[in-house]
Amino acid sequence: MKTKLKFKIVLFLFGFLSLGNFTTFAKQKIACVGNSITANFGLSENQGYPAQMQVLLGSTNWKVTNFGVSGRTMLKNGDEPYWNEIAYTNAKAFLPNSVIIELGTNDSKPANWTPHGSEFVSNYEEMIQVFQNLSSKPEVWISLCPPGNFEPWTILLVNIRDIVNPKIKQIALESGVGLIDLFDAFNGYSPNWYNTYLFLSDSVHPTQAGDSVIAYKVKEMMTMPKPQLTYTNGKIVSPTANGYQWYYNGVLILSSDGGNDQELVPTKIGRYKVSLKLNATNETRIVSNEIEITSLATELIENKDLSNLKIYPNPSTSGYLNIEMPENLSGIYQLAVYDLKGKNVMNQQITSSTKTLNIGVLANGVYMFQVKDQRSVLTTQMIKCGL
Repeated sequence: MKTKLKFKIVLFLFGFLSLGNFTTFAKQKIACVGNSITANFGLSENQGYPAQMQVLLGSTNWKVTNFGVSGRTMLKNGDEPYWNEIAYTNAKAFLPNSVIIELGTNDSKPANWTPHGSEFVSNYEEMIQVFQNLSSKPEVWISLCPPGNFEPWTILLVNIRDIVNPKIKQIALESGVGLIDLFDAFNGYSPNWYNTYLFLSDSVHPTQAGDSVIAYKVKEMMTMPKPQLTYTNGKIVSPTANGYQWYYNGVLILSSDGGNDQELVPTKIGRYKVSLKLNATNETRIVSNEIEITSLATELIENKDLSNLKIYPNPSTSGYLNIEMPENLSGIYQLAVYDLKGKNVMNQQITSSTKTLNIGVLANGVYMFQVKDQRSVLTTQMIKCGL
C-alpha cells in the first residue's frame, strides 16, 4: 500500500512540474501577415523572411508562422483583398502573441488606389483592431512597404514612397502600434536603391539575401526591450528619442495638448503610452509599456488666475497682439500657436513684462493660441487677417 501511495505522489509531482514547465516556456507565436513579399515569391519556403526569422529567434521560445498570400491588398475593394483569404482566417485562429502586417504594395497599383485609396486607412486600422481584439491580445507591428518598381505590374516606386507609405506612417501614429521601416532597410530613400543582390529581376521581390534584411530588422524590433515610462513630480517622462506621440487610453493626444513632447503632464486618470521614433533618418517606431495613472499630482490643481489672461484684438489686422497678464501672476509661461490642422507654427515664452506679441510671420487664418504652465492651460481661438 505504501509503495502504491509513493508511486501516485511521484506521478502527481511529475505532472505538476511538467505543467508548470509548459506554462513557463510557452512559445511566443508570431503571425506574419502580408502579400508575396511575405509569401516567399520566387524562393523556397525556408528562404523567406518568416523562416529566416525563425532561425534567428530559435525554436525554443518562438514559433513563427507565414500567413502571406501573393498579390493581395489591404483594400477590401482591391482586386485581391487579403480579407477574403483562408490565410487571414488561419492567422486569427493561430491566436498569436505578435502580428507583423506587411501589405500595401499591391494597393499602390493605380487600378486599386485611384478608386479606393481613400479607404486604405480605415481598412488598415480595422485589421489592426481585429487582431488586437483576439483573446491572445497580440502586439501588432506594421511595416512600410519595401521599395519596388515594375511597370508591367503597375507597381511604381513613386506611388509606394509618396502615397502608400505616408498613409502607413499615419496609421501607425493614429493606432499607436510599432512601425518597421522596410523602405529604409532597403535604402529606398536613395536614388540608387535597386540592388541585384537584394532584389529579383522584377525589382519588387527580395532575393534570399533581401529576405535576410527583413528577417534581421523584424527580429530586432521583436526582441527590443520595451521603453519604460516614469511618473514623477506630476509628469510622465519618456526615454529620449527622435520623436514622440503620446496616447491616453489608446487615443492619440494632440500636439496642442503636449502629445509630441518628451514629458507629458497627465490631466486625467487612466492609461498612458508613447510611440518613440528611434532614428532621425527613418520612420521606425516602438511603443512603450503602458503606465496607469491612478491619481494626479497636486500641482495640477487648476490655476484660475490664468483664465484672466487677455490676448487681443481678435481678429488682428495689424500683425500684433496685446497681452494683459493679471498682476498676481508671475513666472514664465509657454505660448504655442497651432493652425487648424494641429501643426505647431509658433512658440514663445511670455512673462508679466510681455505686453505685445508679433504674429506678422503667420499667414492670414484661424489659429489656436495655448498658454500653459505646470498647473493649467489656457486655450483660445484667434483670427489673423489683412487689411
